[in-house]
Amino acid sequence: MVNISDVARAAGVSKATVSYVLSNDPRITEQTAKKVRKAVDDLGYTVNHAARALSAKETKTFGIVSPAVHGTYLSALFGLHVYLLSEHAARYGYDTLFIGSDDGAEAMRKAWASRKVDGFILMDVCDDDPRMRIAAKMGMPTVAFGSPKDSFGLDMVDSDFVKEAKSIIEFLVAEGHRETILVLWSQLIFKRRMGFALRFYDAIMESARNNDMTVHVVSPDDDDSDPSRIIEQSLESYPNATAMVLHNEPATIVAPQTFAQKGITVPDDLRVITVFPKQLGTPMKIPFASVQTDVGELTKAVIQLLMSRVANRDAPMEKLFFDFPLVAE
Repeated sequence: MVNISDVARAAGVSKATVSYVLSNDPRITEQTAKKVRKAVDDLGYTVNHAARALSAKETKTFGIVSPAVHGTYLSALFGLHVYLLSEHAARYGYDTLFIGSDDGAEAMRKAWASRKVDGFILMDVCDDDPRMRIAAKMGMPTVAFGSPKDSFGLDMVDSDFVKEAKSIIEFLVAEGHRETILVLWSQLIFKRRMGFALRFYDAIMESARNNDMTVHVVSPDDDDSDPSRIIEQSLESYPNATAMVLHNEPATIVAPQTFAQKGITVPDDLRVITVFPKQLGTPMKIPFASVQTDVGELTKAVIQLLMSRVANRDAPMEKLFFDFPLVAE
């Protein structure tokens, strides 16, 4: 029977390299991977995944940890992230286990103690997140999918909100806008100290101050507030504003209809810029200038980084921030 040593000899690599290729480890070059796959095909080698996982004491499962309940709008957007995480994990031979609990730290401890997963992906990451504390304390391979102020030594993946916010203000200044409305996520999200909301707000306000731009900040009370009404009220309150920035995905979805009902033409009457997932913006035909967040690219990076962390827990911490372009219509 052909074994992994036979494949390694035929490909001229180590057994460890063969194992990495069979696990679709992203660190292996395509040239090396092709040699190994050719040897596998030539020799007719097959992998017993169950036995392999058992011998390595691996579950080939990643836990996705998030609060159990999201607002009406957030649930749909959250689903996109979880779906793409699961899709990318499957491509690399991993299953995903959704761990929905308001006490995420305790749920992680139980899942880790019972060996249900090889590592964790933290969603809805906030500053001073207790889930990050327990992951760092117990040495759990973990990637924070977000922008916490302090990652406690854990790997992180997110958009580069600082660069994106700066690009938005520079774009508006170049067009001659001096007064804009900023529609943010809800006050509940800011009270929870969600990193993505805090980092973007801090960056865009600093950039606005540096460019002498007046920014009127609008933020709904909770996640289920009517975003259409929020937009209408902001336009009524600040009639001299010539631009609007939407860092609120539900507001972005309803904004085209809201503007149409009020007889506002974009961008002639009002320049609108949004930060919105590329995977939703294209099919929805969002008619605004947009920082097109590629959720597919982000989720792929999360899975690859967690795979690398599982393979080498002593590797230096990595922070991956993606600067997505501002695309004007």
